[in-house]
Amino acid sequence: MNGRSPLFRLIALYCALLLLLGAAFAYFTMHSFAHYVRETTLRGVRARSIEIWHTARTSLTDGASLANLMELRFAPEAQYRYIRIAQGKSVFYESGIPPGTNLKQLRALGATVNSGELQFGSLVVVRRNFGARGRTITIDSGQSEEFAGGVEHDLLRSILFGLPVLLVLAALGGYVLMRRSLKPVEMMIDAAEAITFNDPGNRLPLAGTGDRIEILALALNRMLDRLDNAYQYANRFSADAAHELRTPLAIIRGELEFIAGQEIPESLREALRNTLSEVARLTELVEHLSLLSGAQILWGKHAHTNFDLFELAAETMEQMRLLADEKGLILEPISGSTAVVNGDRNRLKQVVVNLLDNAIKYTDPGGRIVVQVTADAHRARLILSDTGIGIAAEHHEDIFRRFFRVSTNRGETGSGLGLAIARSICSVHGGTIAVESDPRRGSTFRVELPLGSPQYARARKRKNTLV
Repeated sequence: MNGRSPLFRLIALYCALLLLLGAAFAYFTMHSFAHYVRETTLRGVRARSIEIWHTARTSLTDGASLANLMELRFAPEAQYRYIRIAQGKSVFYESGIPPGTNLKQLRALGATVNSGELQFGSLVVVRRNFGARGRTITIDSGQSEEFAGGVEHDLLRSILFGLPVLLVLAALGGYVLMRRSLKPVEMMIDAAEAITFNDPGNRLPLAGTGDRIEILALALNRMLDRLDNAYQYANRFSADAAHELRTPLAIIRGELEFIAGQEIPESLREALRNTLSEVARLTELVEHLSLLSGAQILWGKHAHTNFDLFELAAETMEQMRLLADEKGLILEPISGSTAVVNGDRNRLKQVVVNLLDNAIKYTDPGGRIVVQVTADAHRARLILSDTGIGIAAEHHEDIFRRFFRVSTNRGETGSGLGLAIARSICSVHGGTIAVESDPRRGSTFRVELPLGSPQYARARKRKNTLV
């Protein structure tokens, strides 16, 4: 079998996964069994120490009677148990030493009077102090783990023998099944990976076998048809609605502005100003919807050229500096270096405009806005940071949804489409946009785009060097 074939890799991965799961199961089983045995032993020893006290407390002065009681009631040697009853260094009774016990440590046990649970080789000992007639009686109750250890070893041997057998059988069965079914699945995977909204006509290939895989491919193709129709309908509706609303809104705004220029009562003038404000907001919303619809079909419909993202950001900052100055904000000079990207310059400028507009809108007077443009071997980055009111972590993804606004208490008056437009434009350019933010600590937006032509980038660098 070809070691680089998908079938071999899948079988190898399948076996490795089974081996990992089997090892995890074996470890969990052994660990759980050992823990269970340990806890069961400790519970039994704790309970036995109390029972020993109740049995022995009336016979402490009679050594022979006490020894007889312990042997009849608990049979320490026969049950791999250890019992010692003492007062200080005076020992009233001590049973034989179970096998596998650290004898030296056990003999030193009498030097301490602290209660607790101790381990001496395979012997678990629980020490308890009991008070009787003004004196302290110490009872050490122990249980050897030799028998339980033998059971654990038998269980481990069974698992280690059975796991490889199950692994071999599973690998053979998986090979037979996957060899027959993997080819059409691989074809479907390749076709599915090629389907995007920029090329929505692609569909999954049909194997012609009439089995459940072909039925799945047919079902997925029908689903893709429905999604494509819904997507195209929603896109056309947004574009048509925006187009149809432009003219009546322009007429309404013109008429209202004409009325505002006439002599009218002040009470009506205030209502007219409010109406004009709402009409202006609706006009902005229509423009955003139109822009968003255009962004969805951007790829392949507009001329994409190579341009310097650093230069674009610097130009946009200068154009919007007046807005920052009016609000008393510090718009730091742009930093970074040449970063050449390929795309629609006007659309990507809209991304920078939206980010700067939000930063100015949500930063208090005296705050700072910093823009940096960098590039590595594969991607260009535009990073915009502000010291504004910030965004709670639970809203970091929501702000890129259409019409979402965090809260009207923040003074938000926009349409809630600016960041949705920015993400849509970045997406059709093969890029991403993300935010890092904390309330009252400001926000940092990071835009990443694929690099454009290397030749253009080198030419830009030479030009900058000459300047």
